[in-house]
Amino acid sequence: MTLEIPVWIDHLLQDLRYALRMLRRTPGFTAVVILTLALGIGMNTAVFSVVNAVLLRPLSFPHPDRVIWMATKDPRSSDEFAPSVDVMAWRDAASLERVVAYDEFDGRLVVHGDKIPARFATVSGDFWELAGAIPEIGRLPVPEESEVVLSRAFFDRAFGAKADIIGKPAVVNGRPVTIVGVLPARFQVDLAPPPAIASLAPRAIEAYEQIVLRPPQNGMVQIFRAIGLLKPGVSIETARAELETLHDRRWKTMPAGMVPGTVRVATMSDKLVGSARRGLLILLGAVALVLLVGSANIAGLLLARASARQKEIAIRAAVGAGRGRIIRQFLVESLLLSAAGAAAGLFVARALLDVMMRLIPQAVSRLTEATLDGRVLLFTLGASIATAVIFSVGPALSLWSTGAYEVLKDGTPVSATRVSVRARTWLVVAELALTLVLLCGAGLLIRSLWRLTENPPGFSPRTTLMTAVQYDTGGARNTEVRRRQFATEALARVRAVAGVETAGMTSNGSGRMRMFIEGVLPAVPSQERPLALHSSVSAGYAKAIGMRVVRGRWISDSEPIPAFVVNETLARRAFPGEDPIGKRIQVDGPPGATEAGGAVFAPIVGVVADLKYNRLEEAPQPELFEDYQHANPFTIVLVARVVGDPSTTAPAIRAAVAGVDSGQIATPVETVEEVLATSIAPRRFTVFMLCAFAGCALLLAIVGIYGVIAYGVVQRTREIGVRMALGAETGTVVRMVVGQGMAIAAVGLAIGCAMALLATRTMSSLLYLVTPTDPLTFGVVLVGLALTVLAACCGPALKAARIDPAIALRSE
Repeated sequence: MTLEIPVWIDHLLQDLRYALRMLRRTPGFTAVVILTLALGIGMNTAVFSVVNAVLLRPLSFPHPDRVIWMATKDPRSSDEFAPSVDVMAWRDAASLERVVAYDEFDGRLVVHGDKIPARFATVSGDFWELAGAIPEIGRLPVPEESEVVLSRAFFDRAFGAKADIIGKPAVVNGRPVTIVGVLPARFQVDLAPPPAIASLAPRAIEAYEQIVLRPPQNGMVQIFRAIGLLKPGVSIETARAELETLHDRRWKTMPAGMVPGTVRVATMSDKLVGSARRGLLILLGAVALVLLVGSANIAGLLLARASARQKEIAIRAAVGAGRGRIIRQFLVESLLLSAAGAAAGLFVARALLDVMMRLIPQAVSRLTEATLDGRVLLFTLGASIATAVIFSVGPALSLWSTGAYEVLKDGTPVSATRVSVRARTWLVVAELALTLVLLCGAGLLIRSLWRLTENPPGFSPRTTLMTAVQYDTGGARNTEVRRRQFATEALARVRAVAGVETAGMTSNGSGRMRMFIEGVLPAVPSQERPLALHSSVSAGYAKAIGMRVVRGRWISDSEPIPAFVVNETLARRAFPGEDPIGKRIQVDGPPGATEAGGAVFAPIVGVVADLKYNRLEEAPQPELFEDYQHANPFTIVLVARVVGDPSTTAPAIRAAVAGVDSGQIATPVETVEEVLATSIAPRRFTVFMLCAFAGCALLLAIVGIYGVIAYGVVQRTREIGVRMALGAETGTVVRMVVGQGMAIAAVGLAIGCAMALLATRTMSSLLYLVTPTDPLTFGVVLVGLALTVLAACCGPALKAARIDPAIALRSE
C-alpha cells in the first residue's frame, strides 16, 4: 500500500527546494537579509523577554494578583514607609487576609563566635503563609518568637550544608535568635527594593528573621515596609478606603507630635515595576520600529531582485504557472529567509540579554529573570512570520504590473517598472522617517541624562570614593561613644592611605529631624514643624564631597557644643527672607521648651549649596548637617577624594576600614559617580537600549538609501553616458545623483519630524529639564541625519561620475 502525498504538500516541497536553490545562488543577498532580520528580530526578542519577565510573568506569591503594597507617606518628604502603628492597625482590616511588615539590612549572624555577614530580611509572622514558604530542613518560626530561617544558598556557603546548625542559638546585630530552618533553593519572593536612603545595593536575601511588632515606646516607632493579601473578590479601592479609616482612627490615639501622613496602596506588581513600565513599553515600540526599518530595507532588496528575475518569472508563467503559484513561491522564499533570520536572532537576543545583565543588572526589578522561555519563543515565531509577510508583499504585487509577453518578446528583461522604483523610493522614505523618530527619542533621553548628571563646580564624583558601615555595637553599652570612636579611627586610617587627598565622614541623610527653632512660631504644633534630613558629618566631608559653603562656615571636629549647617533648600523653607546664621535649633529637652524650661539649643553656623550626592532624580530635600562628635551616627559613610586612578586606591581604603574593626561590615568601595549612576539605573537602561536601537535603524537606513541611489545609477547608465557624451561635466553628474538622494531624504525627514513631534510626547515622564519638542535636540538630529544621508549618496554619485560614455552607450 502506497501513501499518496496531497498535492498541496508536494507543491510546497517543490517551492521549498526551489527557494533553497535560489538563495544558494545569491549568497551575498541571502547573508544581508538574514543579518538584517537577525538584528531586528533578535532585538525584539530580547526586549520582549524583559517585558515578559517584568510586566507579564506573575509574581512569586501563591496569589500574585491579590498581593498589595501599603505605606504611609509623610507630606514633608518623598519617602514612604509603614510605621508599626499602621501595620498593627491594618491587621484588623476586614478586606485583608494577611498583613506583613518587612525590611532589609546588611548584618552579621554570630554562631559559635563566628561572625558571618549576610543580607537579612526582617519579616512579621504572616510572611510565611503569604509567601507560600515550605522549609526544606527544620521548621518555620513560631509566632511571636525571634527566630531565623536561612536561604539554601547561604546555608550551603556559610555552614557547608550541615544540618546540625538547626536549633542552635545565634545573635543578629546584638539580638539573640534561634536558627530553625532552611528554605528550598527554588524559594524566592518578589519584595519591593529598599529606598535609596537605606544605601543598600540590590542583593539576594540570605536569611529571614522573624520579628515582633511593638507599639510606640518613648515616642519611637518601628519603621517597615508592608504588604498585604486581599481577600478573594475584594478590590484594591475597597481595601484602600478601609486602610485609610483604620489609619486615621489609630493615629488619633497617638501622642501629640506624631505625624499621621497619607496612606498609599498599590498592587505589588505596580510597586515593583514603578516608572520602568513606561520605559519598557517605549523600548518595545522603539524596537518594533527598528524591525519595520529592517523590513522596509529587505522589501527594497527584494523589489530589486524581483526586477532582475523578470525573465525567470515570465518563463514560469508562460509554461503554466499561475500568479498565485508564483506569489506563493515568493512567500515561501520570504518565510525561509525569515526563519533563518529568527534562528540567528535568538543568538542575538541571548547575547543582548547577557550584555544587559552584565552592564545594568538591577536597572529594573526582575530584569535578571528575563529568559528565552516558551512565551518568548512564540513571540519570536509570530514576529518572524509577520515580518516575512510584510517584506514579501511589495515584490509579489510588483508581478501584477509586468506581463510575461512584454518580458519575452524581445528576449531580454524589461527595465524596472515605474511602480517598482517608486515603491523602493517610498520604502526608503519610510526608513528615514522611522529612523528620525528613534534618533529624536534617543537624543532627548541623552540630553535629559546629561542635564540630570551635570555637576556643580567643585563636585568631582569620578575621583570621590565612598564606603558605608552599618556600625553594630553587638548590644554593648555606650553605643554613641563607640560609633564616634570607630568613625574617628577609620577617618585617620583612610587619610593615611596613599593617593587620598582628603577624607570625611557622613551618615548620608539616614535620619529625620523635626526642627524646633528657638523663638520661631512657638504656637505651631510639633507635627507641623519643619522636617529635614539629618546627617552627622566631619570637618573633612565638605571638601571631600565638593560641597560649597555659600554663607558662614563649615563644621569643625572640635566644636565645643553641637553646631549645624543647613542647605539652601532648608534655609528657604525654614527661614524665608531671613539669614539663618546664628539661629538656634533645639537638640535636647522637652519639645518646644525654652532654655529656662530645660531645652538645649545649638547654633546654625553655615549654609551650603544644594548638592545631589545620593539620588539624582529627586529634587534636593531640606537637610541639616551636625558635627558627628555630638551625634549618634548609626550609618557611617566614609568619603575620600583621591588623586590618580580611584580603582587602585579603593582596595587600600577598604583594608584601612577593616583594620579598625574586622567585625564590622563595609559596603564595596565605589565612586560617587557609580553611586549616582545606580540611583538612575532604570533611566540609564532606557537610554542605553534606545540608543542601540536608533544606531541600528540608522545603519539600516543608510544601507537602504545607498542601495536605492546605486540602483538608480545602474538603471540610468545609458542616460548618464549620453549626458556625458554631450558635454556634461563630472560635477553636474554628481549633483544630479546627490540631488536625487537628498530629495528622497527631504521627504523622509519632513515626515519623520512630524511623527517625532507626536511620538516624543509619550516620553514626557522620562525627561528631566528637557521638553519633548526640544529644538536643540531636533535640530542636531535633523542636521546629523541629513549629513549622513549626504555621505551615503556620495558613493553612488562618484561612481556615476566615473562612467565611461563609450561603454555606457554600448550597454543594453
